[in-house]
Amino acid sequence: MKRMLLLMCLGVLLVPCVRAQGDHIEAGVFADYFRMSQTDNNYLGIGARAGWKVFPHIKLEGEMAYDFDQGFGELTTGTGGNIVVQNANIHILHGLFGPKVELGHGRVRPFVVVKGGFDKFFVNSCPT
Repeated sequence: MKRMLLLMCLGVLLVPCVRAQGDHIEAGVFADYFRMSQTDNNYLGIGARAGWKVFPHIKLEGEMAYDFDQGFGELTTGTGGNIVVQNANIHILHGLFGPKVELGHGRVRPFVVVKGGFDKFFVNSCPT
């Protein structure tokens, strides 16, 4: 957790040094927050986004985020009627891809995005 906080602080400090990537390619890094109501857990992670200009006002964008593990106790009943509490570690991988249509030319640039993708849940006891 300390490493992720340090990485995010360094990113915030370096943002003013970064210039625009140009008209054809855009790239960025973001923090991800995911709430899973079934287990009442909050997941934090990091992700990256990239966009490629295909036509003057149309871009193809893709993004992927990884949420670090969040352990929680899971109650199960064994075959003999005994209750077992074990730690369930879940990692989540999100991926989205789709077109982005930019509608404006001036200072205000409204846009429309349609993305589809996946959420992959990993349940294991291995470290992140």
